[in-house]
Amino acid sequence: MFIVVMVLFLLPCSLLWAAWRRFDPSAREEAPRSWKDYCGKSALILAACSTLLELVFFYSWFHNGGSPHGMMPSPGIWKFVGRISFWILIGSVGLSAFGRGRWKLLIPAWAAAYLFVAYLVFMLEMD
Repeated sequence: MFIVVMVLFLLPCSLLWAAWRRFDPSAREEAPRSWKDYCGKSALILAACSTLLELVFFYSWFHNGGSPHGMMPSPGIWKFVGRISFWILIGSVGLSAFGRGRWKLLIPAWAAAYLFVAYLVFMLEMD
């Protein structure tokens, strides 16, 4: 399952990478950075942190036994990392709304892919 998680998380990671590539505040004609640029950079940093924390969640989840039939695995770091990852996801989507540029359209796509991959991993675990 560890390999499956890594392969499935390539989709949200590629969308996040594309958002980072499109976000370039120095390419604009304005000399000073505005608060929208700072919100955008914060949203991208939070998105990267959320993705990494979700990977930590899944590795801890499977290391502690997973939940193949709806039962809870033994306690581990997954108990609080999953919640933190989710709230950081919400924060990054919220901050991206204040950003400027086309890159901010990739953040909701990243969030949708992220949630879809998490759902898919849980469904694959049931098999």
